[in-house]
Amino acid sequence: MKIAVNILPLKTAHKERGIGYYTDNLLKELRMDPQLSIQEFVSIKEVKDTDVIHYPWFDFFFHSLPIRKNFPMVVTIHDVIPLVFPDRYPLGLRGKINFFLQKQALKGSKFIITDSNFSKKDIVRYLKIKENKVVVIPLAVDEKFKPLSATDLLRVKRKFNLPNQYLLYVGDANWVKNIPFLIEGFNKLINLKGMEKVKLVLIGGVFLKDVENIDHPELQSLKLVNKLINHYDLGVKVVRPGHINDKELVAFYNLAAVYVQPSLYEGFGLPILQAFACGTPVISSNRGSLPEIGGNSAVYFNPANLSQFIVLVKEILEDKSLQDKLSKLGLKRALEFSWKKVAQQTKNVYLKVTGNA
Repeated sequence: MKIAVNILPLKTAHKERGIGYYTDNLLKELRMDPQLSIQEFVSIKEVKDTDVIHYPWFDFFFHSLPIRKNFPMVVTIHDVIPLVFPDRYPLGLRGKINFFLQKQALKGSKFIITDSNFSKKDIVRYLKIKENKVVVIPLAVDEKFKPLSATDLLRVKRKFNLPNQYLLYVGDANWVKNIPFLIEGFNKLINLKGMEKVKLVLIGGVFLKDVENIDHPELQSLKLVNKLINHYDLGVKVVRPGHINDKELVAFYNLAAVYVQPSLYEGFGLPILQAFACGTPVISSNRGSLPEIGGNSAVYFNPANLSQFIVLVKEILEDKSLQDKLSKLGLKRALEFSWKKVAQQTKNVYLKVTGNA
C-alpha cells in the first residue's frame, strides 16, 4: 500500500513542537512496516501515485489542504484550541478566507485522526464533522523517556546546578498553558514553612525570548510571566535553561520532585506522559484531555484555584510514600502508550480508506 505523508511540519518551526514530534515518530514506525511504501512530500505536486495522502497536522488559518482531491486524504487534527477560544486567536480577513478554504478541503477527507476523545468531541462540535469520521489514536512517548542511572543524573544536576527539590514544567508559554498561574502559585508555595528551598524549572526556548518590545497577542502571556518573575524577585528561584538536548530533558524529568501541567486546555498533554515514563510524580490541571490521558496516575487541580494547587503540591513534596505511589502508577500508565500502537492504528485507518480493513 502506497502512503504519501506531508512532512512540512518537519521543515518549519513545528519541528520543535508537538506536531513535529508526532510526524517524526509516526514516520519512523510507518517506514518499518514492509506492507507500506512511504513517500514523504512537501508540495502536493510531488505526489504522482499513491493510495492515501496523510496530512499529519491541520492549520486553521493557513491554506494547506488541497481543495481538489486526486487521492483519498486523511488529516490529523490535534486540537481545536483557536475555535474554543476565538477571542485569544483574532482573525484578519486573510485568516477568515483561509479558514473557510480549510473547512471546505476538510469535508473531502476520508477520515480525521485525533489524539483524544476530548478532542474528538470538540472537532465534531466546532468543525461540524460526522462522529464516525473521526478516529481517536492516542500519542506516545519514545523509548528514551525512562528512569536514568544515578551517574547520568548527577552529571546533569551538576551542569545546571539543580536543587534537590524542584517543580518542572516543559512546553510553550502561550495563554492556554496558564503559566502566570504557575508563577503565582510557586511564589506562594515557597513562602510556606519548609518550602523555602524549592525551585521551579521552566524548559522551553520560549522562556529565554526577549519579547518586551514585540506587540503580538500570542506573546502577552509570556510577557506576564516575565513581569511576575521580576515582580516577585524570583530570578534565582526560577530556572530557565532554554534549549537542551534530549538526554538532558529526560534527566530533568527524572530529577524533578513533581511535574506540573497547569493548562486551561490540552488536546493531549504529551509532557505528562513523558513524566510518567521517567517515574516523575505528576500534578495536572483537570481541564481538557488531561484527566483522560493521566487516568488515576496523576493528582488533579482546578487551574483557577491557587489555594487548592498550593495545598496539593505541598502535600506531594512532603509525602515520600505518595511520591513513590505516583511514580509507580505513572510508570505503569506510560506502558499503555506506544508508537507501535500509534502506527498500527494509523495503518488501520489507511486500510479502511482503501477498503482493505
